[in-house]
Amino acid sequence: MSRFLKPSLVLVSLIVTASVSANLSRPALASGKSEALSQWRSKSSIILAASSELDDVLKQAREQADAKNYPSALSLYERAATLDPKNARIFSAIGFLQSAQGKFQSALSSYQQAIVLSPKEADFFYGLGFNYANLGQLDAAITAYRNAVTQNPRQINAQLGLGILLSRQQQYDAAFQAYQQVLKTDSKNTAAREGIGFILLEQNRPDDAINVLQRALTFDAKSSRANLGLGIAYLTKGNPSSALKYLDQAAQLDPRNPSIQVQIGKVAESLGERDRALDSYQRAISLNSQSIEAYQAIGDFYYTQSDFGNAVRSYQNVTRLNPQDGDGFYGLGKAYQSQNNRDEAKQALQQAKRNYQTQNRQDGVQKVNSTLEQFQ
Repeated sequence: MSRFLKPSLVLVSLIVTASVSANLSRPALASGKSEALSQWRSKSSIILAASSELDDVLKQAREQADAKNYPSALSLYERAATLDPKNARIFSAIGFLQSAQGKFQSALSSYQQAIVLSPKEADFFYGLGFNYANLGQLDAAITAYRNAVTQNPRQINAQLGLGILLSRQQQYDAAFQAYQQVLKTDSKNTAAREGIGFILLEQNRPDDAINVLQRALTFDAKSSRANLGLGIAYLTKGNPSSALKYLDQAAQLDPRNPSIQVQIGKVAESLGERDRALDSYQRAISLNSQSIEAYQAIGDFYYTQSDFGNAVRSYQNVTRLNPQDGDGFYGLGKAYQSQNNRDEAKQALQQAKRNYQTQNRQDGVQKVNSTLEQFQ
């Protein structure tokens, strides 16, 4: 499942079992007009035949979707859409199956068509937001999620999606409110508590984060994300042994999560276990060769070991994957500076400063200015 909370198969089940039989409105039949009666019966037979075909197609589509034969199911739903082009739920089902296959742009069009046909359906706006998010169009995704919540304040997945995306944009107060709304609807929701816990970590409130994340574990003892958050919290507090306990638990629950391996590497570094740290960082990259977090961590590791060549290459991966990353350019500039590559260092540091300014990160701007003063 994607990090943006993919629509569930429950939704598809609701979609495909919706009634598709048309309500046939009979024209007024004048008494004694057998020709009119004959014409009406002929038209009714055609409509009923079309309805029967549509029911058969949707039944097959539902069976294929349940079996996760998504390409076949998609083809059948597209056939259904030609038979009933006014059925919003058919277009929603098409959107779901397209997004399940990573066809996010196509899915957008399908959900938009569903919304045109049924503009007050919260689930359709949620599906729209999910696909915008996966295309990296976060502002549009936030708008769609908010529209979903407007239509149905109890649309939990849309609220969770809002929390995730607002946190990414560092709108922590708004994200916190979104998670709180989830808890009003579902007081045992683990994902909302995890989201709040990570906001508290971003705000450098590790003790508060520990309280919230421990509470999350009482509802879901196998939550890898809660264990990950607790590991980060204890590492922040300078308690690496407790941090490692939770991170190891998180890794057992989610062995293919690169973020967990990055945090284990940071703990190992703090304990002076350099080989284990490097191994964890490299494992994170092997799990996800696009992990900015892992390349940043391994770049920092190489920099502290005075291996500036490898540090440069790692930071270059960060800036390649995210040209708006201020920390990546700052690390790159420092590594170039340590190699006495002054021109490259200045260029990277100036880009870091521009990125920090765009993100309104004054702490970043100040540290870049301090470093640039060394070139005077």
